[in-house]
Amino acid sequence: MLGKSRKKVILNSEGEQKALPSFNVDKFNNDELVIKDLGLNNKDKTVKSKYRLNIKLIAVFAFIFLLLATAVFVIRFVNFNVTEMLWKTNVTKGSDNINNKSIKYDSFRNGLMRVSNDGITYINDDGQVKWTISYNMKDPIYEGNDNYFAIADRNGYEFYIFDENGLRGSNTVTNPIQKISLSFDGILYVLQSDENNSYVNVFRNRGETIDLSIKTTLTGDGTAIDLATSNDGIELAVAYVCLSNDKLYTKATYYNFGETGQNANSKRIVKEFIDELEGNFLGRVYFFDKDNSFLLYDGGVFFVSTKDPANPTIIQKRDFDIKIRSISYNKKYLAMVFEDNRMVMLNKDGTLLADKQIDFDYENFYISEDYAIFLYGNRVMIYDSRGRMIFDKEMDIEVQYVAKKKSLIFTELLLGLIDGVECIRFY
Repeated sequence: MLGKSRKKVILNSEGEQKALPSFNVDKFNNDELVIKDLGLNNKDKTVKSKYRLNIKLIAVFAFIFLLLATAVFVIRFVNFNVTEMLWKTNVTKGSDNINNKSIKYDSFRNGLMRVSNDGITYINDDGQVKWTISYNMKDPIYEGNDNYFAIADRNGYEFYIFDENGLRGSNTVTNPIQKISLSFDGILYVLQSDENNSYVNVFRNRGETIDLSIKTTLTGDGTAIDLATSNDGIELAVAYVCLSNDKLYTKATYYNFGETGQNANSKRIVKEFIDELEGNFLGRVYFFDKDNSFLLYDGGVFFVSTKDPANPTIIQKRDFDIKIRSISYNKKYLAMVFEDNRMVMLNKDGTLLADKQIDFDYENFYISEDYAIFLYGNRVMIYDSRGRMIFDKEMDIEVQYVAKKKSLIFTELLLGLIDGVECIRFY
């Protein structure tokens, strides 16, 4: 192999061999070594390296790698719109009415969860129906991550927690459910409310109650209208509407249920943002991960860092002059479409990634992995995180949901349809 020290020889004028000192081939750039005879003939002699073949092989492999890298770049960043269907899986549960708009989809692990009023089905990325579980809900709300998926009945009393093998746990609560938030360990925060109070209760992934609850009133700490937990389930952000001296205002409260919060105060509150939101209405809170979250209000968005869990800090502020038409977010991005049909995509620290004017109608907008996806009937339009359109095509059937499937080379999509799931590849 290259790099081994080997002895080379030259011939003197009498034809006798004399050993050269050892040398290291790594010190040379060429695939052949030129050694001059210091004898009487003064002719240059060339000693071919035994490693010439290896170097040629390396060059061949490097060329192949370059071709593959070029292909990946072209496939990922050029809009060809040539599609190939790889497979389709029919799912009939909840599909008696072909125009049933209650059929919803969401990403789970590498596949899709298919949610309806009467049941949920998990289809993996190979098109296999792993399981179907029945229930009866009027208005299902849900949230998932790579490990768990939770669903609850809005204004109802039941919730369920699933993993890739099926039902993990369930429970019922005593007040109507308004919101849920799920950690990567399956810890579920459930926001409930009645006429006078709001309640936050916490459950383990098997549905058991955790001895932790928050009860608030409008004229006290406020009425909770949104909540979000961090990946580890230790941190919690809650948006409150408060009434004080006939003045209505909103605030964001950060709780910590670990050691940091225990050392803070009896309520486990580590920070409240009140003055920063004065004159604005806070409507949405969300944790990208353990260290990053956002507070979305009617005039803009704050990006908050919790790297120091004892002191959540605003690290970026972005103001909006135009009303938001649509909003979507995942663990990496926050994206918004404004009423002037401008799409903006922001990183989790508030960095602007894309600012794109769109010139089409749409019915649904959301983020899947690194894609911003617009749906309008049969038409699917996809932008990447830099605002480049990479797909625009009329499909053969109305599409309910599109998810980016993880693939090293090809770009593949999972299409959620009313009657099942289809996988396509596009070039």
